[in-house]
Amino acid sequence: MTVRTREAGTEVRLLRAPVPALPRLHQIILPTPWEVGPVQIYVIEGDPLTLVDTGVKSLASREALEAALDALGYGLGDVGRVVLTHFHEDHLGQVQTLREAGAELEVFAHEHEAPMIEFFSAERDERLAETQALFEEYGVPSALLDEQTAWRRQAMRESPPLSEATRVENLVRDGDGIPFKEFELEVIHAPGHTAGHLLLHEPQSGTLITGDHLMGDAVPFTDNYYVDGAPDPADPLRRRPRFRGLPEYMRSVRALKRQRFQTILPAHGGLIRRPDRAIEDAILFYEVRIQRIERGLRTLAAMGQEVTGWQIWEALFPKADPVKQMRTRMLMVIGALDVLEAQGICVTRRRDDGVLVHEHAR
Repeated sequence: MTVRTREAGTEVRLLRAPVPALPRLHQIILPTPWEVGPVQIYVIEGDPLTLVDTGVKSLASREALEAALDALGYGLGDVGRVVLTHFHEDHLGQVQTLREAGAELEVFAHEHEAPMIEFFSAERDERLAETQALFEEYGVPSALLDEQTAWRRQAMRESPPLSEATRVENLVRDGDGIPFKEFELEVIHAPGHTAGHLLLHEPQSGTLITGDHLMGDAVPFTDNYYVDGAPDPADPLRRRPRFRGLPEYMRSVRALKRQRFQTILPAHGGLIRRPDRAIEDAILFYEVRIQRIERGLRTLAAMGQEVTGWQIWEALFPKADPVKQMRTRMLMVIGALDVLEAQGICVTRRRDDGVLVHEHAR
């Protein structure tokens, strides 16, 4: 059914019971200001009334959520539990809004995700300083990184905040259960897009709520950033410890192949009625790009030059804007080099200036 909000006139779809075996689980589609389009969240009727993710913090999103809940006979203040798949703004955005509307919430999130939720800020989300240091280590010129950081800071200043920090009452881990009257959702830790991304599995119906881990119309970028801690003494390069998102993503999405799902409920791209194909497509997406980066490494190395991650980026994306379009592509290059190094295909060493250079080992 389609619900029209009262004030803005915005239309939002409320899809009742997309999984017939779970008649009290519904999908709500909320607007975002981004090119990615709307975000799909889920409401589960029961005690407590539960949302899986919440949409961005905006007037249009709030009105759309109010209208959808009203169609089900509830208000914002009736929500008693929120389960967050991860901390990004289109998932975390309205938690504090719900609290301010009178909802007495318990928020559930993975233990690795909670610090980003409780200390959220747009700059913290962007990890500007950590990204600049990481990209410098992979050979991106400092002047370019300064320009990129300045552009991203300006964009943040010009955009209204779409989320805000909030409390997390319940930390969950892989294998934990979130109970409802008729069923239980099993938590699956699925790192890659973020360190603490989680999925929710209802085994009797074969339903999997995936956030951004698997989507109907896209594949998520994978993060890569330094974490606290001393360098691994077994690493001759004495590299700072990092969250290596692409290897983590490939492991976690491949692990899903061992289970049989009937329906995937993602945060973007409708419903997925062929889960096996969606899983294979996500794996293939990155396998093709890892192979492309391997070929780029092989070609540049064959020319007898030292190869940095930045040189691979330049070779693969000659038409991309290095200021506005570099970040996610560079994270993919670094992630692919992590995969290739783990496979013994890439050998990495450090130049005297501290930049990492790579050789093809085969």
